[in-house]
Amino acid sequence: MKFNWGTGIVLAFLVMISGMVFLVSIAVRQNEDLVEKDYYQKSLDYQQHIEKVRNTEKLAEEIQFKLSTDTLRLQFPRIENAQAYSGEIHFYSPVAEKRDFTLPVKLNSVYSQSIDLKKLAKGRYEVKIDWSANKVGYYQEEAIVIGQ
Repeated sequence: MKFNWGTGIVLAFLVMISGMVFLVSIAVRQNEDLVEKDYYQKSLDYQQHIEKVRNTEKLAEEIQFKLSTDTLRLQFPRIENAQAYSGEIHFYSPVAEKRDFTLPVKLNSVYSQSIDLKKLAKGRYEVKIDWSANKVGYYQEEAIVIGQ
């Protein structure tokens, strides 16, 4: 068999097509999780978030995070009675969306909440607390590492 310019063109096309098929197969397998599913609405509500952060900065003390091997204890500041507190505690994992979960704020009589961390996968989490007391919204977040 003789190698001529026609054979070279055919081989070049085959290499190009096989490369494109390879790249498309890689692209199809990629996970395209967004940070937030409703990012557009969250961007519209961002001014409210800024106000909550400012309210938190005005507090005499912020939420205290006490991390042990299997529990996270959150100590909230005393603003009102403990039953009047409401909100959400969101554990955000930058690694995978399936690791994320949300809990309601439920304080005991000493203004603290303990969270069991045994069911969480090891790694870094952002704990985002969006809470309110006395009809004023607050927001605080803290990075924690589980399993080190």
